[in-house]
Amino acid sequence: MQKSAVLKIVARILVFMGIFLLAPFTAFSEIMISGDIEKPIPEFTREGEVIIAKLIPRAKSTSVTIQFKVDGGKLDEVKGVDFLACDRPEVDIKNFKSALFEVNASGITPGGEAKVIVISDFFISSTQYYVFNESQEKPWMISEARNISHPDRVQELIVLVKDGGPYDSDGTENGKIRFIGGPRDSFWGYALGTLFIRFFGIFLVLTVLMIGMILSGRFFDWYVSRKSDSTKESSQKDIPTGEYLPVFDEPVDLLPGSGTEEKVVSGAVAAAIALALHLHQSSSNAQLCGGSRPGSPSSAWTQTGRARMMNDRLMIYNR
Repeated sequence: MQKSAVLKIVARILVFMGIFLLAPFTAFSEIMISGDIEKPIPEFTREGEVIIAKLIPRAKSTSVTIQFKVDGGKLDEVKGVDFLACDRPEVDIKNFKSALFEVNASGITPGGEAKVIVISDFFISSTQYYVFNESQEKPWMISEARNISHPDRVQELIVLVKDGGPYDSDGTENGKIRFIGGPRDSFWGYALGTLFIRFFGIFLVLTVLMIGMILSGRFFDWYVSRKSDSTKESSQKDIPTGEYLPVFDEPVDLLPGSGTEEKVVSGAVAAAIALALHLHQSSSNAQLCGGSRPGSPSSAWTQTGRARMMNDRLMIYNR
């Protein structure tokens, strides 16, 4: 029983270590590959007039894609911008779950307008697009972006940028725009959503752990019981009980050819009979050590001795 209890404890420890040590290994490897999780490093690919940014944002362990297009001009380049370069007290960087982006476009009518279109299934219906222009008195601005919903939870943000306007960081009407900004969601929405997910995630992990411990306990119970049954069967075969002992062996022909047969007592029964006889003789000898045999006539010498003993006692009592 002690051995089975030790096996159960070891199994539960291994299950616990496997869940809590091996489960986050994949996410940790992705973080190391993708770079600093607090400063996502996007990877950009171009498909015709569309530039796609791929990155791992905050609060996620899988990558997302963000598409950039320009309507009314030519999309030249999209690149990531470090948060620290745009850090200002009026905006909390924690509200941005993805990187900031710099969109460069040309071919716009000087002083004209162009639409910067940003598409991703990472956005939600309340996502806003914040614009940064360090030449303005208040660098951070909330753009009047249109948020359009599409099937498969895809959201499209459309920002109208004027050449030389407040959203254009180069500040000149030269037919080119330099548009810096990024999608922003409420920090409290993100925080509450994360807490909600973690709350139920804890119960999910504990449930998986409990199921693993129950299954491992039942497995070791089955293993130990099977091993004990096999040990019991082997012991019964090696040392047969008296219930299965044969009283007689096979008949033996005492006189070959005479046709007389007699059953020979088995060795175990013969040993039991010998032990019983030995105990009986020992008890008889113990009774004989105390005097004459029971029922035998007393001798004259014995009777004389008894008479003298009685006379001596009478003399004492008469005094």
